[in-house]
Amino acid sequence: MENKLNSISFEIEQLNQEFYDSAILFLENVFYKEQNIPKKLIPLENESQKWWCIRSSDEVVGIVAAWEIKSEWHWGRLAIHKKLRGLGMGKKIAIKSLDELFQMGIEKVKIDARDITVEMVLKIGGEITGKKTNFYGYPITPMQIQKKDFIHKTR
Repeated sequence: MENKLNSISFEIEQLNQEFYDSAILFLENVFYKEQNIPKKLIPLENESQKWWCIRSSDEVVGIVAAWEIKSEWHWGRLAIHKKLRGLGMGKKIAIKSLDELFQMGIEKVKIDARDITVEMVLKIGGEITGKKTNFYGYPITPMQIQKKDFIHKTR
């Protein structure tokens, strides 16, 4: 894949069940192997959850999730293949996934974001809601994004 990035087409879509196992393996490679986040924290245990992926043929090269906790929606687990970082793929999957959440009638989404994600979320209408904390050696920032602000920034 590394040498053929310009000729590869990517699909951004809700995660199909047939790709779920490879998506979790992809997340483990990014979160556990790169960022030392325990594997047990990677899968979501919530009943109300949605996943989106970036695929190149049958390979998952990006992923993000949203899940509901006590009537509040959260967004995260954003991971992009090393070779695709910095090319706007994270922003594309963020916009698609958040747009679909807001189309469901959700008005606000909470996010705990790494520094690179903070900048992206701010550009699409998010706001910082608290101070940074340490999460397995990396800072995370509490944020939220409201439907009205998202629409204003992305339309």
